[in-house]
Amino acid sequence: MSASRLGIVAGFGAIYLFWGATFLAIRYAVVEVPPLFTIAIRCVCGALLLYVWLLWRRGLERTTLSQWLTSAVAGGFLFVGCHGVLAWAEQRVSSGQAALFLTCIPLWLVLITSVKERRVPSGAVIVGLILGVLGVSLLARGNGDTSGTLVDRLALVGSGLSWAVGSMIGRHGARPSSATQSTAMQLGAGGVAVLALSLVTGELARWSPAHLTTRGGLALAFLVLAGTVLGFGAYTWLLRVATAAAVGTYAFVNPVVALALAWIVGDEAFSWRTIGAAALVLGAVMLIWKSSRRSSRQEREHLPQVHLPQQRLESRALP
Repeated sequence: MSASRLGIVAGFGAIYLFWGATFLAIRYAVVEVPPLFTIAIRCVCGALLLYVWLLWRRGLERTTLSQWLTSAVAGGFLFVGCHGVLAWAEQRVSSGQAALFLTCIPLWLVLITSVKERRVPSGAVIVGLILGVLGVSLLARGNGDTSGTLVDRLALVGSGLSWAVGSMIGRHGARPSSATQSTAMQLGAGGVAVLALSLVTGELARWSPAHLTTRGGLALAFLVLAGTVLGFGAYTWLLRVATAAAVGTYAFVNPVVALALAWIVGDEAFSWRTIGAAALVLGAVMLIWKSSRRSSRQEREHLPQVHLPQQRLESRALP
């Protein structure tokens, strides 16, 4: 196996395992650290480490006010509306079920894109949306094996919508050409917002660092280093060396990893309802992903071919 293939395998392993394990790490961290402050630590420390890496490797681009405005709005939706709510809910909801609820993100993205482009989704996507809604509804109804309250479960569905909205804003708004710097800006802006909210709600007034044990400290370190810095670094690198469709498979694998880890540590009591909901939601995401991949391929095939002069093509190949 060549070194490049080894790197690709390691990259996929990072986004599969690290991002799948973040749900359990959050679950452990919020037992000892206030939920909003947990996310603030993850975002701010992750942003600082990414900035250090950028300064060491390539330097920073000049940024504009509009880019910072995009980062602030997107970061608010991503890290206050999604991760903040996720950490708050995981005080009561098991890590595996929280991961399942957030698989609704691709469903929200399809709906938002359809509204934005004023285009009716394909039949396969509509079937996928129906399956996804059924799966999430099955989880939200709850039973003796379902953790958390109805408010917690509905909040997690809403947090998925918040992530989808933040992703769309970050994708289409003004941003630096460097994806790493753009993410560092969103992490920093979102982290400051979460920290401010933590202070306003009085979380830190009721908390002391003495409450933090070794397990909680390791969970926080994992969220910052593995979940944010290494996971994101692998993600951005894979987008350059692999297809977006292949990289997007993390949406299927992360919930499986989260459920398996939750079961291993005793944070998840499986029932037929949970298994059925997982099958419906993951099947819906896979159906939508395949349909979107097929549509993208068809659009590329119908693009007009532009023939440039040979001289210009050669000049573009020069460094």
